[in-house]
Amino acid sequence: MGLYQHDACSKQSNLSVPADFLISLSLHPLIPSQHLRRRLVLALLCLTFLLSGCSSFGSHYQNVESSLLAGNPQRADQIILETQKEYGQRSHLLYLMDRGMTLHLAGRYQESNTFLEEADMLIEDFYTTRIRDETAAILLNETQLPYQGDPYEQVMVNVIKALNYARLHDVPAALVEARRIDHRLNVITDTVDGDKYREDPFARYLTGMLYEASGDPNNAFIAYRKAEEGYRLAEPWSRVSMPLILKEDLLRITKTLHLTEEFQDYRLAFPNASEPLNHEQDMAQIVVISLNGRGPTKTDLLLDFPISLDALTLIALTKQGFERNSKQMRGPDALLYGLQGDIVRVALPRVLQQSSPVAYSTIRADNGVQSYQRDTQRMYDLDAVATKNLDDKYTSLVVRAVARAAMKMAAAVGIGYGTQAAVNNQSHAWVALVAVSVAKILAILTEEADIRTWRTLPGEIQVSRLWVPPGTYDIVVDSYDTLGKMLPGHMTQKVTLKSGDTHFLTQRILK
Repeated sequence: MGLYQHDACSKQSNLSVPADFLISLSLHPLIPSQHLRRRLVLALLCLTFLLSGCSSFGSHYQNVESSLLAGNPQRADQIILETQKEYGQRSHLLYLMDRGMTLHLAGRYQESNTFLEEADMLIEDFYTTRIRDETAAILLNETQLPYQGDPYEQVMVNVIKALNYARLHDVPAALVEARRIDHRLNVITDTVDGDKYREDPFARYLTGMLYEASGDPNNAFIAYRKAEEGYRLAEPWSRVSMPLILKEDLLRITKTLHLTEEFQDYRLAFPNASEPLNHEQDMAQIVVISLNGRGPTKTDLLLDFPISLDALTLIALTKQGFERNSKQMRGPDALLYGLQGDIVRVALPRVLQQSSPVAYSTIRADNGVQSYQRDTQRMYDLDAVATKNLDDKYTSLVVRAVARAAMKMAAAVGIGYGTQAAVNNQSHAWVALVAVSVAKILAILTEEADIRTWRTLPGEIQVSRLWVPPGTYDIVVDSYDTLGKMLPGHMTQKVTLKSGDTHFLTQRILK
């Protein structure tokens, strides 16, 4: 069995075939006559010409990331806008989500919510309408289906909307999104079983902060408690332990609500958490949400299955110990394997694991008399969540991929028999051979996994909450790598806070 990965950024962009490769087909031992060889090469040249016009969707993300690295989110958003046609109707939801994210990073929060609101409505439609491209998906690949977003991405639509409203100081509208998060997670819970993704501890935690900012400690406590449960349930796969900040919030909120028994239970359960201050209710707070690293990215995992000894030998020779350049050789491989005829290809997605460059960020607030400081804590690993979402549906993806490959190969053989019966002339038997060869080449070449994903999301989220007395503050946020070296992306802001105010800040660190 041969295997290789296909880079998401080069999807469908390397289907052209070198001319010398096609010329070499004239000597292929499977083709018995010179006349037939010439006709077959001509047919394959035409096929290659048609396939070379395929789109290269996904390549624009590199320019988006470059713009974000340069601290130019406006340009990143412009790139998404300029490539709207590349998304197409099937990936319209992905376009809406990407625009929503880049506009958020550009500080255009109301515009961001316009796109995210449309994305939200489209997601709701997916829950109530039938998908109409299933036949094309069965015959070609999963990319023929409209992109619906993974469950965690659907939740993140409401998370980013809530952050937009928080940055606009529109807490009531942010609370609407908090309730939508609760509704969406309830819908997901009703549609899955077992230990699949059904709870999102960071989303729950954000709703708790919003409820608390609105002066609703009861709903804040419910949200924090659900976040605690979510972190415990997700610990085996989330790569995030329950954050210290949540433990302190549970202590504070139960003390505020005079829930003595719960407060004592949490104090015993969280011995490393600081005791809440008696005067926190008279203070203001600054919340920094740091969006770090590159978002989840998927790649193709292409599995080539030989069904004869000659096919196994051919795969072994072409793969050369899995060092073959898949992006350059995908087209030639498809031609060669299609001609051989006894090779079946299956494409499956996998999440490309990436690490965030940020170890922590430090927030400092200075009022000219006193300085307050606190570090961020890691709250959410989106790569881990994306992997979990993919794992939850992997069995069904494998079943569909194998069934699709079998149907393609069966159809190719059927085309050969049908063409031969239609020609019914021994001197034109080459027509059937060309037809079945082209069909098998197409079967292999069109097999690809659906690696669409919301790549403008961060790879992880860190949070810090800093309690300060009312007043005017110069806020400075610096970020550091694992070696303690300060990263570029210094953020400053001046803000005036009254008692009970909550000021939300978001920053994006890509590097």
